[in-house]
Amino acid sequence: MIKTYLINGFLESGKTSFINHLLEQEYFNTNERTLLLLCEEGEEEYDIDLLRKKNVYLAEIDDEEDFNPEYITKIEKEIRPNRVIVEYNGMWKRKDIKFPWYWNPPIEIAVFDATTFEMYVKNMKSFVAEQVRYAVMTIFNRCDNMVDKLPAFRRNVRAVNANMNVVFEDKDGEMNPTFDEDLPYDMSADVLEITEETYGVFYLDSMENVDRYVGKTVKLSAKVLKKKEEQPNTVAIGRVVMTCCAEDLSVFGFVCDVENGEVFSLEEWITVSATVEKEYAEKFKIWYPVLHINSYEPCEKPQNEIIEVN
Repeated sequence: MIKTYLINGFLESGKTSFINHLLEQEYFNTNERTLLLLCEEGEEEYDIDLLRKKNVYLAEIDDEEDFNPEYITKIEKEIRPNRVIVEYNGMWKRKDIKFPWYWNPPIEIAVFDATTFEMYVKNMKSFVAEQVRYAVMTIFNRCDNMVDKLPAFRRNVRAVNANMNVVFEDKDGEMNPTFDEDLPYDMSADVLEITEETYGVFYLDSMENVDRYVGKTVKLSAKVLKKKEEQPNTVAIGRVVMTCCAEDLSVFGFVCDVENGEVFSLEEWITVSATVEKEYAEKFKIWYPVLHINSYEPCEKPQNEIIEVN
């Protein structure tokens, strides 16, 4: 099996710089015979002589239709690599990628230029989503003087892939910002009123920063999604969220404790007042929020059941 690394991102996002940096790292610079597949050329170029010294061989694929197992296998047979790095073209469809069957599933990293990220989210949201959907890490570079925007950037990508690591870099290297996030509700209020516009932010932030919300009272409207006969005092409620396009929907749901969950019907819309608690998921080794419902009442189904994350 051939180890495979897929580095995705738009033109001039910093993919080449990242790969050059990666090849300099002691843990990665193991002198394994490496095939570097280049799918687009930006301003920064590779030093071919330096690549050869590191046992890295560069091959270019200029057309999306040539990125297929048959064509890639021809290149691979010439180089005979132990591992492959792909600098992918961010304008090509990630969902259509097919590698030779005997390659390992790729380890994916998405790279974004923070100064242009908002433009791409606004105009090419589906491409952004495809770049981060299977990534183990997303890197935002050129983050100088942009700390106030970074929480929103993180929410945007984690709405699509909640489990990946998100890294921010400025001219001095990796940043470790402590975010005083500009949340769209007042955390000091007695009751956090969660609206359709703020539901997505509340879900993502409470999943990532559960301790921030423990003990808080929240009020929100959602649909009853799941009930279990063996757990009559537990239900799941939530909203359907569009993360990039109408064909790409996710459920942002909460586990709820309630004294008499049997009173709820599946698909019923309810408004709840609940205290946020937390529980530990042994399988995933994470703490997650649980809503202890204090009171509830039926509510009208919203005109638009699908909400967006901003």
